[in-house]
Amino acid sequence: MYISCPCPPGTPSKTFEQESQPPRTLFLHQNSPWTMSGVVSNSLEGPDGGRPGWVAVLALWTRNLMVTGITKGLGIMLPILQIQLTSQMWIIGWIASLTTATSGLVAPFGGLVSRRFGAGYVMMTCGVMMSAAAIAGSFVENSLQLALLYTLLAGTAIGISNVVAKEAVGRCFTKNYATANGIAQTGSSVGLIVFAPLVQLFLDTYGWRGTMLLVGAITMHSVASGAVMVATRQPELDQSNAYQTLPQTEHTNSSSAHESTLRSHCGSLWKFVSKNFEVGLLLNSRYWLVAVISCCNIYAYLMWIVYFVSQAQSNGFTLEEAGSFVTIAGVANLFGTISQGPITDRGVMSSWTLVAVCLVMSSVSYLASSLLTSFWPMMTSAVLILFSDGVLSCQMDVLVKQVLGVELLAGAFGWIGLKVTLLLVALGFLPGLVYDLTGSYTAAFLLIGSVQAVPLVPLLILRYSQ
Repeated sequence: MYISCPCPPGTPSKTFEQESQPPRTLFLHQNSPWTMSGVVSNSLEGPDGGRPGWVAVLALWTRNLMVTGITKGLGIMLPILQIQLTSQMWIIGWIASLTTATSGLVAPFGGLVSRRFGAGYVMMTCGVMMSAAAIAGSFVENSLQLALLYTLLAGTAIGISNVVAKEAVGRCFTKNYATANGIAQTGSSVGLIVFAPLVQLFLDTYGWRGTMLLVGAITMHSVASGAVMVATRQPELDQSNAYQTLPQTEHTNSSSAHESTLRSHCGSLWKFVSKNFEVGLLLNSRYWLVAVISCCNIYAYLMWIVYFVSQAQSNGFTLEEAGSFVTIAGVANLFGTISQGPITDRGVMSSWTLVAVCLVMSSVSYLASSLLTSFWPMMTSAVLILFSDGVLSCQMDVLVKQVLGVELLAGAFGWIGLKVTLLLVALGFLPGLVYDLTGSYTAAFLLIGSVQAVPLVPLLILRYSQ
């Protein structure tokens, strides 16, 4: 887009398209007070909530609820799908991993599609895709068909909707962002509580095909929340780049016209990629510090989820006792998600301090859990880990916004999602490999606890360089 410049009286006006030669360009830095519309730019910080903000919170809450439902439902149906589709268990389980991997790979595209089509329409489309994956899954005849549906439809929708919805909430809230984000994140906790018995009831009553139809129908509620976003005008960001171009009427010599045009096309392509995918973040040291904090925290938590029950059994606990640890700790996770917002938004404790405390608490609990053989100490360890995760899962988003600003939220969420996926693919097997080599989960959980402690270093660097 170009800024029109007034011409002296009597001078014929020329547009960019009317120039017979490639124009030379003039650049204005983003700190210039003039935008492309010729008016003074306002602050990019959106209003604190209001109707658009709480509609965005509703959309993110609904999205988290439905994503938990569609993924948890698949997990509960694993045994019966193995029998009905005559497949091996690891293949069915691999489908869930592929869905998660796809969601991370497409995450960097979230900001682009949101700016191009609008957050509400994107959320509606993602809702349709998730619902279609479950509904079409009820008609599959083999595991390959189910893998393609969940990977291409559900995985893509999960990754894109996560970035778009989280950016919409971050754009609307300033003072109460932690509280709003915490409320939205409770959708995942409610999904874990609601969908486990609900899917089991559907299986007992309607079979696995009927269950997938019903889960797909329930997931369609994401479309309604997206439609409410469309009906409610969301605050928009200034999408101007760091530099803006002004056309000039001076002619260049014809011998350099082709070379100038080629450079112009290459420059336009680079500016498109840089603007829509926030490539500049990859050169930002503060972004990398935030990414290390987020990736290590997510990796440690997911490894605990995967290996905790087996680790508890190896310490002498029964399967029922291990299940009770997870259930009670899940309630603590919900409490942590809700409580962290008022703690930071009301000034009881700063976000930096709260994150540091939870990182230390969860890291020590990871390290200790492999050594615990009594019921209540192990219960306490699980509660502290999931309570800390409830706090950190929300405060990570707050930290991203504090460090990078609201303008870069979509790009930061997208690139971090991609890095988490690559980290899980590259190192997700490591705790299991350590167990196979040592015959004990002690070393594996020492590794997980050490990874959880790594974010303390970049957190301190960010805090004291702020």
